[in-house]
Amino acid sequence: PEDVSEVQLAFLRILSSRASQNITYHCKNSIAYLDQANGNVKKALKLMSSVESEIKAEGNSKFTYAVLEDGCTEHTGEWGKTVFEYRTRKTMRLPVIDIAPIDIGGPDQEFGVDIGPVCFL
Repeated sequence: PEDVSEVQLAFLRILSSRASQNITYHCKNSIAYLDQANGNVKKALKLMSSVESEIKAEGNSKFTYAVLEDGCTEHTGEWGKTVFEYRTRKTMRLPVIDIAPIDIGGPDQEFGVDIGPVCFL
């Protein structure tokens, strides 16, 4: 993070019992979470935690995110957005340091990402 020193971040993590962060994925012809046509989440975005653990749509509940809004379920030619939320009691896992969109690289596909602030509690 640009505005926080490593020392400040370390103290926030130590003094907090939980943390959360939202990621907003803006999409045009790109699946973010649920692929409505196939009825699965095989094309779902992957996130990388600060301790380099993958945070995914499925699997161990400690390493899965919630989806607050899913407007990127099909290729419509229109812009949409999907909002992901990751909550954890392991404060070392945040912030998210990387994202891996799966459904990209095809013709007329575009995406953007807004990385929200980490909330330490």
